[in-house]
Amino acid sequence: MASYNVSKRPDGRWRARYRGPDRRERSRHFARKVDAERWARTEVARLDRGEWTDPGLGRVTLGEYAREWLDGKVRIRPSTRLMYDVVLRNQVLPRWRDVRLEAVRHEDVSAWVTQLHRDGLSAARTRHAWVVLSQILELGVRSRRIPNNQAKGVELPALPTKSERDKTRFLDEREVWLLADAAGVNGLSILVLAWCGLRFGELAALRCGSLDLEKRELRVTATLSENGGKLTEGPPKTESSNRTVPVPGWLSDELAALASGSNARDYLFTAAKGGPLRIGNWRYRVFDPAVKKAGLASQRRGDMLRPHDLRHTCASLHIRHGTPPKVLSTMLGHASVAITLDRYGHLYPGDVHLYVDRLGEVALAARADYLRARGDPALPIGSDDEAEKGL
Repeated sequence: MASYNVSKRPDGRWRARYRGPDRRERSRHFARKVDAERWARTEVARLDRGEWTDPGLGRVTLGEYAREWLDGKVRIRPSTRLMYDVVLRNQVLPRWRDVRLEAVRHEDVSAWVTQLHRDGLSAARTRHAWVVLSQILELGVRSRRIPNNQAKGVELPALPTKSERDKTRFLDEREVWLLADAAGVNGLSILVLAWCGLRFGELAALRCGSLDLEKRELRVTATLSENGGKLTEGPPKTESSNRTVPVPGWLSDELAALASGSNARDYLFTAAKGGPLRIGNWRYRVFDPAVKKAGLASQRRGDMLRPHDLRHTCASLHIRHGTPPKVLSTMLGHASVAITLDRYGHLYPGDVHLYVDRLGEVALAARADYLRARGDPALPIGSDDEAEKGL
């Protein structure tokens, strides 16, 4: 068990001392003996519990340590790195840049979160800012710079309800064809998004060699994202997003014609003047004009159709025509079927009485068989009606 020493100095102040696990002496001076003893007991208790951290390491400012935290994020996507960088510059560093890690206090974090939301930042963005700060502090804990994460347990603003935030548009089969026809020569890209459920970045990253004509499949192995005006090709959103997607026979033929005469490394879909697709340009020049021409822009007042709604449309059409959740989850590249059900579960048939009645019929038939086997005299042989009445 570690020990400490408290002694009075010639100047009347009290010095508390203890040795850390590195055998170096740490000390602090206090005006009152009780404060010196309280500090020393706390440090020694941390030593005994294995929670002690070197006070010198916690003196680094959060602004300095934030860069180390972000540089250590080697597995995140470029778009995520850009989002972290924006949150740091706009929300986190203006408040915490010059604050030492050891000086961050729970009540200060709570007040900061409250003020961000009160100043007009959305609940989701406020939570993003808190996540970034919390992750920086958590790295400090793992690196034994600070004993604990003072951002933990802070009350966060409530997110909008599902009905408030869900602006998803689901097109029916006819509307998909209407939209593709309105897009003219670019209609094939809309058909692939709507019938195969790809994310736009996955569509843009498809190469001619991604198309397997024999198996009628598209191999999704990359995604293109635009960050700060620059296109970056990286892995799909999650490991499960690296997948093969089945393609209807008629659509496979259309894609084969598109890829004909091209090199396997060439992009399957390109911009009008060549080069890879960019979501901003594609939406402005292809998608939005097609939505307007097809008459789909005004079907729901104040509800704008987005390119990503074509992926949702694919899911809704599969559900409508009986595709099992697990199959759909694999096709969409979700990490688990739970994500699919959470996002689209409300689209599955919701008449619970239909399923209860089916199970009820099974129950009646089983009871009839049971009574026959028992030789119950109240049940004439072969009479299921009597068994049902007996219930």
